[in-house]
Amino acid sequence: MSNTDTLWQPLCALQNWLHFHTDQQLFTKSHYNYSLTGLTSPRYTSADCSNFPSLAPTCYWKEIYKRACHLKQNWILGRYTVLRSLRGHKERVACIDCDGKRLVSGSTDKTARVWDVVTADCLHILDSHTDAVTSVCIKHEVIITGCADSLIRVFQTETGVCLRALMGHIAGVDHLCFDGTSVVSASLDRTVRVWSIQDGRCRSIFRGHDDDIQYLTMKDHLVVSTSWDCTVRMWNLRQGLCTAVLKGHSEVVNCCHFDYRYVVSGGGDCLVLIWSTDNGKLLYKCQGHTGDVYCLLFNKTVICSGSSDSTIRVWDFTGTCLFTLRKHIGVVRCLHLDGNKLISGGDRKKILIWDVMERKLVSEIHRNPSFLHKFWVNETKIIAASPESPGALTILSYW
Repeated sequence: MSNTDTLWQPLCALQNWLHFHTDQQLFTKSHYNYSLTGLTSPRYTSADCSNFPSLAPTCYWKEIYKRACHLKQNWILGRYTVLRSLRGHKERVACIDCDGKRLVSGSTDKTARVWDVVTADCLHILDSHTDAVTSVCIKHEVIITGCADSLIRVFQTETGVCLRALMGHIAGVDHLCFDGTSVVSASLDRTVRVWSIQDGRCRSIFRGHDDDIQYLTMKDHLVVSTSWDCTVRMWNLRQGLCTAVLKGHSEVVNCCHFDYRYVVSGGGDCLVLIWSTDNGKLLYKCQGHTGDVYCLLFNKTVICSGSSDSTIRVWDFTGTCLFTLRKHIGVVRCLHLDGNKLISGGDRKKILIWDVMERKLVSEIHRNPSFLHKFWVNETKIIAASPESPGALTILSYW
C-alpha cells in the first residue's frame, strides 16, 4: 500500500502538487554542469533499485511527492545554482516574461530576445522594432511586444517570425496583458486598447486617464489601470466601458493587484488602499510606509507591499499592519507570493525568501551576480533582469 498511486496521489493533492504531473517541471533534465557538492546543490537523485530486483520501482505519484519535497527543501535551505548569465542585449533590459520554458526579454536596443531557460541559449532575436521594446508577453506559442514606436507586434514563438503589427496607438506602448486570445495595451497616448489576436483588429478603445498610465493588469474580462493622474480605473471588456474610477491616492499609483473581491493599489503617497471590486468603494487605508509603494500582491489572507523605505509590510484586509519585514537596503522593487512563500527583490542585488506565516526570513540569495529591477519567478526558478547597460539576465535554479 505504501508504494501505490492510490495513496500518494491524494497526498500530492493535499500539498497542491498535482500540477507537477502535467507540467513535468520536476522531470526536466538539467543541461547545467553542476560544480557544487551534493549537500549544496539542488540536484535530485532518484533511488536506483536495479541492484535490488526484489524491490518494486517507486510508483509515479510517490516519485512526484519525493521530488516536490526535495524542491521545497531547496527553497528553505537556499540550495540553488546560478546558470550562466544571458548576455546579448547591447542596452538595458526593459521588460521580461516567461512561459516556464522560454524567456522573452525586451531592450532599449530595439530588440527582443527569446531564450531557452533550461540551456540558457538565445533562440531568436526579434529585430523588426524601430525603437525601444518596452513590454513583452509570451503565451500559447505567441509572443507580443510593445514598442516605443507605437506598434504592437505579434511573433510566432517557435520561429521568431513576425506575424502582424497592430497599429492604432499614437505613442509608445508601455504595458501589455495577454490571455491567449485578446491583447490589452496601455500607451503614452493615455488610452487602453483591446485587440483580437486572430485578426489584429482593435475591438475597444478606453479613454479617461488624464496623465500617463503607470500599471496595467488583467483577469478574465476585467482590466485595471493605474495612472499618474492619481486614479485607478476598472474596465469591463465584455461591456466595453469603464465601470469605476477609484479616487483616493494623492500621488501616482505605482502598482495594483485585484481579484473578484478586492482591488488593492499602492502609490507614491506611501499608501496602500483596499477597494471593493464589485462597486469601487474605498474600504480601508493601509498606513505605515514612509516611502513610495512600488509593488504589492495578496493572497486569501494577507497583503504584502514593498516600498522605497526598504521595508515590506504585511497587512490584513482591514488595513491593519500585521508585521514589517526589514532586511532590504534601498527600494523593494518586486514581489512574488506563492502560498506562504514570499520572494522579494530590491536594490544592492538583494533577493530574499520569506515565510509569511512564520514572519521570518528563510534564506538570502548571496550569489545573484547583478543588480535587478525586474524578476520572474516560478516553482523552480528565479529569473532576474539587470537595469544596467548592456543588459543581462540571470537564472537561479532551485532544481
